[in-house]
Parts: sequence; structure tokens; C-alpha cells
Amino acid sequence: MAPTPKGRATYHHGDLAAALVEATLEIIDEVGVRGFSVAEAARRTCVSPGAPYRHFADRDALLAAAALEVSRRLRAIYLETAAGTGSAQERLATVAGTFVRAAARYRGGLDILFAPGLRATHPELRDSTREFVDLLLPSAFEVIAPGEGPATAVALLDALHALARGYVAQLLEGKFGDPKDVVEGVATRATQAARALVAGYGVPSGHVGEVARDR
Repeated sequence: MAPTPKGRATYHHGDLAAALVEATLEIIDEVGVRGFSVAEAARRTCVSPGAPYRHFADRDALLAAAALEVSRRLRAIYLETAAGTGSAQERLATVAGTFVRAAARYRGGLDILFAPGLRATHPELRDSTREFVDLLLPSAFEVIAPGEGPATAVALLDALHALARGYVAQLLEGKFGDPKDVVEGVATRATQAARALVAGYGVPSGHVGEVARDR
């Protein structure tokens, strides 16, 4: 049986763009980016097939708007999680848990957020990533070893991103169980791993052996 359109109860005149973005995220969660169509998004918001094109130039423009919404939500989850942390190390470590929680809520959303094709043609997605990096850079500069420069701070953020995406992939593959059931446990694991990674960047490169001997 086809899903019942969800827009009829929530769509109000003037909010069609937002309703289409919500429908897009729902569809991608169900069938993936390849299965997404503007026509289905229109059907779910109870408008004509041509109505979305009054707000979005084409399919990719609607996908990019949905990706940008995911970016905003990802940032909001991070700010909420990091608000209670007192150190730069912990603020960075929460990045990994943030990605895990966002993936559990918006499964397909992260796929479109990092889709190379969309990012190449929609600079606003690259801008949103830079804004998130700019939010994290001050903490990265606080934790890197004395004498290290901007390249090390950026490398730390790249490593955190790779670690977080790795946990996200395993979560969504079902390695740990149903994502909705295990999300908090996986977020805790990811945060613990991120703590270790961040701590490693605080050790001066020439002192690793000395630290090991001291232990």
C-alpha cells in the first residue's frame, strides 16, 4: 500500500518549500537518494507535480535544500551536546557522538549532505561545512601540541570527521543492532574513541617516546 501523504495535516500556505524539504528527507530515509523524485515529494505535500518548481529550479536544488537543513540540524545537535562541556577536548570529542545521533535521526540526510555532486554545484553546502569547521577550530587550536600550526588543527578535525563517519557507517549497517535502539551506546563509544584521538594530538611529535618511557 502506498504511504499516506503526510503534508495534508501540516502544510500551510506559504510553507511549501519547508514542507517539500521535510518530504524529501522522509523519502530519502525510505528509498535512498536514487529513489527520490520531486513528483513523490509533491504528492506527499498534496500539491501538483509542477508546484515544487516554483521554489526549486530542479531535483538537485530540492536535494541541496534538504542537505542544508540536515547541516543546520547537525550543528544544533552539536551545540546542544557541547553546551555542558567545560574543556576544548570534550567539545571536540562530542563531534563524533553528534554525527552518530544525527545519523540515527536523519539516516539519508548525511548521504546528501556529503554527496560530491551536490557540493560541487551548490556552494551553500560547502559554506555550511566551513561554518561548522570554523565553529570547531578554536577548540582544535586549544588542544594541539605547542608549536603546531593551523595544518595540525585542520588535520585533527579531518581525523575526527573520518572517525565519526566510520561509526555512522557501522551504525547504519546494523553492526550494533537497530540504530534507534543502540544510538546512545554507539554515540558513547564514538565519543570515547574521539577523546583518545584528541589526546593524541596534544602530544608533541618529538616527545612520543618520552611519554611512553615515563609510563
